[in-house]
Amino acid sequence: MKKRLGILLAVLLLLSALGATIVFQVPDSPQLMSLVPAKSSVPSFDGQCYQNSHIPAAIDAQGVLNVLVWNIYKENRSDWEPALSKYSRNKQLILLQESSFGSPLYQWLMQQNLSALQVHAFSVFNKSAGVMNIAGPPPISACAYTADEPLIRLPKSALVAYYQLSQPAQRLAVVNVHAINFSLGIEAFQQQLQQLTRTLTAHQGPILFAGDFNSWSDERIQLVNQMMASLSMQEVTFSDDQRKQFLSHPLDHVFYRGLVLNQARVVQTTASDHNPIQVSFSLPK
Repeated sequence: MKKRLGILLAVLLLLSALGATIVFQVPDSPQLMSLVPAKSSVPSFDGQCYQNSHIPAAIDAQGVLNVLVWNIYKENRSDWEPALSKYSRNKQLILLQESSFGSPLYQWLMQQNLSALQVHAFSVFNKSAGVMNIAGPPPISACAYTADEPLIRLPKSALVAYYQLSQPAQRLAVVNVHAINFSLGIEAFQQQLQQLTRTLTAHQGPILFAGDFNSWSDERIQLVNQMMASLSMQEVTFSDDQRKQFLSHPLDHVFYRGLVLNQARVVQTTASDHNPIQVSFSLPK
């Protein structure tokens, strides 16, 4: 009887492992998927980094930069598409976390005639998952980063991109992050943030660092604040703070440097388990 139970358990574990392999596919290294409708209607994989062969148009609109930051929950809610259309209206930059690149999102991007870069952290049923940057003009350059969750071993992702600004010789560095969540300590969380902040140490211009930080503890909040202080960043605050919280800590944040904050708000929605953040900046004169 024990032998049969052992064989059954081994078979179940094997089937479970095979099922996970079929459902989740993780690339050997971070990959960046780009979609530029003006050049091609077919998404392409560009390795870990993207380099624009031309000088792109400025991402701001006459010195104004309106940004949407939103964990879109893999587009699992039925009303995600009208919500995304609504919240992204008049936005020059859209930073999504937990985007799942399937046919509906692809069609939405094509209809809006927007360029997109997504970190291909892993795929689920052949749908690429990771953070995504959406804008009119593509960036000057961008690189994908991933960090494995210590417990579940699926990677979290981040995208570091540089966009042209309308001010002469000015570039905006943008970090879109979905931080490590399932860990007993903060070592892996710290290593992920340190890797991203190191990429910005030589950048002299404006910076936008935003996304789902999974900052659900005092330790994590303190570490995030220390990292952002090392880059002379300020945090966007909200008069009516409706950001998603866990253990009484907000998970989503927007930090900035070298920009003038005009206004910021959090909108309540049923289209995701996170509420979207809308922020408006101006370039300093």
